[in-house]
Amino acid sequence: MPDVARFYGLQINRSGMACCPFHNEKTPSLKVYPDHFYCFGCGATGDCTGFTAKLFGISQFEAAKKISHDFGLRLFEREFAANVQIKPDPEREYRMWLTKAGQAVSDYLTKLYKWRRQYKPHNMSEQTNPLFAESLTKTDYVEYLSEVLTYGSDKEKRQLYASCREDILQIQKRLAEIAVRERTIKRKVI
Repeated sequence: MPDVARFYGLQINRSGMACCPFHNEKTPSLKVYPDHFYCFGCGATGDCTGFTAKLFGISQFEAAKKISHDFGLRLFEREFAANVQIKPDPEREYRMWLTKAGQAVSDYLTKLYKWRRQYKPHNMSEQTNPLFAESLTKTDYVEYLSEVLTYGSDKEKRQLYASCREDILQIQKRLAEIAVRERTIKRKVI
């Protein structure tokens, strides 16, 4: 169950809790157990196929086929397997974006603060590190995004969703670049 939940976008903390994708919330109320899930907020419960069915608005049989396909399990013979038609649910898409955007903005803001401290020049003749410059130019805007995603009203968050999705996507791409660079540096050290 935890693998399926993570694969479909849930951010699960160390205690197995996540924000429920089935209702709007700010603090985690969905507990992911090894074989099922339960939301203490809305009462949603089920196993892997139940979770997938509810998340994508499909039948449990289609959910089983989707899990089989997504995880490469090949549980269904070719003549029985059919493409799963997922009905787009704008509200669910928005809630998933909200969770991922909040995490990305928080992670990036942490890096910007770290770079500002770590790469601050000690005197006027010292060359400015590009990461320090990035922290100076990006921090104010990323703080604004963080504030809206954390404390904003639903209307403000929806306005952000409508107008700033590309900005959040750029932040997610930047975090991916940083992760690749950090892994490369660690490999060189080892």
